[in-house]
This record gives sequence, structure tokens and C-alpha cells, in this order.
Amino acid sequence: MVKAMKSSLERFIASHPGSGVLTERAFKVSRGLHTDAIFTLPPYVYITRAKGSRKWDVDGNEYIDYVMGFGALLLGHAHPAMVAAVKEQIEKGTHYGAENELEIEWAELICRLIPAAEKVEFVLSGTEANMTIASLARAFTGRGKILKFAEQYFGWAGDLLPGIAPPYDRPFAGQIPPVSDDAVSGGTVVIPCNDEAAMEKALAKGDIAALFIEGGGANCGRIGQPPELVYTARRLTHKYGTLLVIDEVISGFRWSPGGYQAALGVTPDLTPLAKLNGGGMPGGAAVCGRADVMALLHLKPGDAEWNRHRHVVHRGTWNGNPVTAAAAVAVLNIAARGEVQKHAESMAERLVGGVNREIEKRGIEACAHNSTSVVHIFIGKCRKCDRSICLDAAKSMPPELAHVLNRHLLLNGVSLHRGVMGLVSAAHTAGDIDQTIEAFGAAFDGMLAEGIIIRA
Repeated sequence: MVKAMKSSLERFIASHPGSGVLTERAFKVSRGLHTDAIFTLPPYVYITRAKGSRKWDVDGNEYIDYVMGFGALLLGHAHPAMVAAVKEQIEKGTHYGAENELEIEWAELICRLIPAAEKVEFVLSGTEANMTIASLARAFTGRGKILKFAEQYFGWAGDLLPGIAPPYDRPFAGQIPPVSDDAVSGGTVVIPCNDEAAMEKALAKGDIAALFIEGGGANCGRIGQPPELVYTARRLTHKYGTLLVIDEVISGFRWSPGGYQAALGVTPDLTPLAKLNGGGMPGGAAVCGRADVMALLHLKPGDAEWNRHRHVVHRGTWNGNPVTAAAAVAVLNIAARGEVQKHAESMAERLVGGVNREIEKRGIEACAHNSTSVVHIFIGKCRKCDRSICLDAAKSMPPELAHVLNRHLLLNGVSLHRGVMGLVSAAHTAGDIDQTIEAFGAAFDGMLAEGIIIRA
């Protein structure tokens, strides 16, 4: 009698017993204490250590890592320069309740590298940075509405969340609808992804405080963004008195030392930074932009009218803390030279080429493409995609399919964000990439054997 083949889920559970126990513990005290687990299914993988391009879980499984701190780790895990800087600083103290010299050096680096950065203020997260920018835009222009393209993500704050998933005209639980007269939301207008005509129509009404654009396109280029669209956005925002915001939470310092805006040659009015900006430590986000707009964050001693009605409130216990500042300065000084971005992009191109060859060998309806060092995997029918940029805003990959792909990749020693996005680092080698390509081939074979996907 032929023994039935074990499913990928059965094999995963068997090879991750320690993670299974920890998952059960987590559910007893929370929804699962999610980090990346909000996008995956239990049992979750619990990591114990990471170095360079690799990480290891509690069961001793080793992975080539392409989550890389959700984009925070362009240099790889535990880069020696970052580790040394943090060790040195942590012995001096983690929080002074006062200013520190490192935060000035950090801000000076940002101002030198990011074209939009005339002035800088630190916050804790990308979401918080965009919340601050929305307030600045409204205060500066005297207008109430924010404009964004569908599918683009600017954090989970109430007035920035609308439009990240269809149906775009219905709010998420607990949220205000995309367009509202409510005094708190001020209104968020969502237009079709990459729709230039809709962008001008909305801007022409003269009530938009800021147009938010995600650096590299929706979800780091999962849906690409034609450069011409951004050039047009810069021209139209000037014309209609709207502030242009280019979100560099992930693309900052990754697309180039000066981010997406420097690579493209478009300088926005305001930019949020996070991820890599913190050098691999938490609490390393920032708002930067035009000096006259950023001046609204200043308090003016003795000017009660300004301080209550014109000043934009900006607080934060951990803003610019010395440990994160130390890590950021160490990492950004390396990123400023540009070599790490070139290496990561070349490795991403090698990976995309190899994955597409594995797809073609098996006749699967799927594709891989990259936006600089960010790799995207899609299984299914895709239009408007030439494997260098994908402009298909309507494509949809069922979450169940992504879960199975992710599980097969993990079983073959590869960890991608949600199983469909890889953030390649300077620590990845050609050997890592070739091993990952083999893992994709094995994952596709496993999915075919399970009947999860079929040959076209």
C-alpha cells in the first residue's frame, strides 16, 4: 500500500514543534503577539538569532532571510558597524531626558542625503511620520483633504488607511469613510491607482492639502509607478497649491543614497522616513521637508496665539533617542557611499531572473519582478507586466495561495515577507541567491504536487 504524501502543513508542524508551543502560549495572552504573523497562519515561526543574510528559529531551522526587518536592514542582520555603535552607546545610557549630539549628526546626514530635507524632526514610526505630515499640510495650506492613490499605503492612521484594499468606498472597522466632513478626519480622497486624469481632476478643486505618493509605487513596487506620473504630480501640485509628499518609509536610502526622490529627480515638499532610517533599531522615523512648512512645528515663547492655533503638535518620549541615533549614524554613513544599494539591486536582479526561469520550466502562470532591491512574486494572471515593472492594479493573489507558497519556501530554508515580497540586502551573496532560486523550484514542485497550482 502506497503511503499518502504528507501535506506541506503537516511537514511544517512536524519540523517546527518549538514554534508551535510558543504560538499556543502567545494566544493565551494576546491575539498572537503579532509582528509579521498578521500576514501568516499559525503556527508562527519564532526566531532566536540572526546574522548577515541568515536567521535561525527555536527549532534550529535556518533561513535565508528576505524579510530583513521589513526593509530596515539594508546591510543585513547585526552588521558589525551597527552593533559596535549600539554597544558603545548603550553603556552610556539609553535615555537622557535631554538632547544628545548624535541626534544632530543623524539629522545632518538626512539633510545631506535626502533632497527634500531642509529641516528634520524625529518621530517613532512611519505611520506617526505620515500623521505629522498630514497635520502639517492641513495647517500650512488651510485645506482639509488628503489625496492618495488606491493601493498605496501610508501607515494605519485613520485618515491614511482608506484605499489600501477594495472596496475603496467602504471604511475599515472603526474607521471614517474615505471622504468625510468630519472635523477629525478632514477627509481623504482616494483615486484609482496611477490615474493621472483623476489626479488632476481632484487637485483642480483646490481643496487638497497634500498629495501622498508612495516611493516606488504601491507596496514598494508591487504595482509599479511610471516616473512620468510623479513628474506630473510635481507640476500639478505646484499649479494647484497642494503639497507633494513622497513616502520614503521603505524606499529612503534604499533606491539610492538619497532615496526614490533622488533616483527619480523629483523633490517633494515633505517626506516621511523610517525603516532603514533607524539603522536597524526601533523608533528611528523622521519627518523632513521644506523649512517654511517644518517651521509650523516650532513653539514661539510668549506667542499664545501661534502656540495654540498655528503650531502643529509634535511629541514623543523616544524621539531621537541616543541608542537609535548611534545605530542610524553608523548605518547611514555606509549607505551614503552607494555601494550597498548597487550590490543589493544586482542580487535582486539575479534572483528575479532565476525565479522566472523556474516558473518557465514548469509552465506556471506566475512572474517575478523587482523594484531596485525589492523583489515581488505573483502567482496568477497578470496584465500590464513586462517583468521589469508591473502596472496591473487589478491583479489579486488569494491569501490562501500566498500562505502555501510561504510555507513551502520556509520548508526549503527561505523566508520572504508574506511569501511574496523579498527585501534583498547587501549581505546576500550570489550563493544565497542561487540557493533561493533552487528553493523556489522546490516550492513550485511541492505546490504542483499538492494541486495548489497547475501548469498553464
